[in-house]
Amino acid sequence: MPKEKLIKKQVSYTEEQLLKPEEMQQLKDKLYKQVMIYLPGYLLLLTVALIIYLNAPESYKTVVRRAAELDEEEVSRMWRLAPYFSLFVFLMATIFFGKIFYQSILPLIKDINHKAKTLIFYKPQKTAMAFFNRYYISIPLFTKRRIEIEGNDFNSISETEDICLEVSKTSLLILQVKVNDKRINCFSSTHS
Repeated sequence: MPKEKLIKKQVSYTEEQLLKPEEMQQLKDKLYKQVMIYLPGYLLLLTVALIIYLNAPESYKTVVRRAAELDEEEVSRMWRLAPYFSLFVFLMATIFFGKIFYQSILPLIKDINHKAKTLIFYKPQKTAMAFFNRYYISIPLFTKRRIEIEGNDFNSISETEDICLEVSKTSLLILQVKVNDKRINCFSSTHS
């Protein structure tokens, strides 16, 4: 688990366990969603770069100005610039989606391959917004500081007892929260 993302002063202790089949499926579903969000955009940008590379003057007429009358010099210039522009689009798309891959997809792949999770035991801080019917507890991760829970679960949590936060090792995806071996329903996370 990346130690720099864990707030050590809030944590009582941690341990590791193997992922259960339903947790493995949860990670696989999250991985599939991430790939389906980013892969089409990357492929679309690569297709645009290829179309511009293969037929720069016609792609200019199709996208920018349909009634464009291009003389021979402008067409020649477009053919000379098309490989550079296509290479620029390819490099920028690859850098952008490569960064997304290393930040969101690769950690999920590592979690699925390692088949382990981290159990973090800590004393939560409770925040009630009863007027809006929202109840939050703190979690000791820098990236996600509070999670929303149900009101009944909120009342069953004591600020003096340790609760168990189960997260995947690398991606820090919250798998579940338990209080005395009772699962707490989590909805969303917010930054505090």
